[in-house]
Amino acid sequence: MRPLSQALTELIGFTEELLTKPARHHGMATDTRFAVLAQEIRDADRRPAEGIRAMGSGIAIVACIEAFFAGEMDPGSRWLAAIGALLPILRSEAWQALRTEKEAAGEVYRR
Repeated sequence: MRPLSQALTELIGFTEELLTKPARHHGMATDTRFAVLAQEIRDADRRPAEGIRAMGSGIAIVACIEAFFAGEMDPGSRWLAAIGALLPILRSEAWQALRTEKEAAGEVYRR
């Protein structure tokens, strides 16, 4: 099981690719790495938090991506708008998860 910050960082990359490359939506919908990543995010949400909870935007983005893939995958989709709005929050929560992991390991996080 990898740290939450790594899973959230991978979700950030997947989300950025989804938002910036509309021609690849159908290929991304069949990509199995999203299903594995979504399950990993859900599993992390079920575990108790080690510090400040940093899961809300990850769960919301996973749900929005699944809704987008289940629909017509239109580049003007409202789901993509929601995903784009959640992305800055996901970035800050991934950073918070990294800080929490460093503190739990007794390390000091440095920028």
